Amino acid sequence: MATLALRAARVLSGLPDGSGAEWRREVWASVGLMRDELSTTVITLGFGGHQGLEAWLGQPVHLTLRQLVRDPPRLAALDVFVCENPVVVATAADHLGPSCPPLVCTSGQPSAAVMHLLRLIVSAHGTLRYHGDFDWGGVRIANVLHDRVPFTPWRFDTASYLAAGEGRPLTGAPVEARWDPALATAMSHTNRRIEEELVLDDLLNDLSS
Repeated sequence: MATLALRAARVLSGLPDGSGAEWRREVWASVGLMRDELSTTVITLGFGGHQGLEAWLGQPVHLTLRQLVRDPPRLAALDVFVCENPVVVATAADHLGPSCPPLVCTSGQPSAAVMHLLRLIVSAHGTLRYHGDFDWGGVRIANVLHDRVPFTPWRFDTASYLAAGEGRPLTGAPVEARWDPALATAMSHTNRRIEEELVLDDLLNDLSS
């Protein structure tokens, strides 16, 4: 019965098929039924549109799935930057404070809270600009996002990878980047892993412009 209910909720939500606890939370939340609504969170910076968020505009804020479903921020055609690692948010808060544009962190694989917020942004006619680690795990994470929400690469394409500095050797099995088919070939050829920490200056320049 539970499996049938989950399938029905997935059809009603219009979400793609998936698996895992976070995907199930995402499906239930999309139809207004939340399970374990406090343990799944998303790190944000620079979001207004809500009295609570305005008070912490220059500080990173953890939002729970419960907050996003029951009392979401007011979003209106925002241009939102999205990163993979919390160090980007922390560094942006240190250097830009309240002047930082809206920034969302997936903290690795996107949680149900992350996906719910990104869908709220897209539904409000906002745009998403995504950057992650140039390694095979980072490509897989970006592929998950690419399959679920539209995004524009934010210094996360073949040209940006080739322009980056030296990194550690890549490990793991190669995987095609669905938003840039040439990226996997370039990564395999150069065998460089470029983590977000190595390009923080470039990311901060974009956030401050």
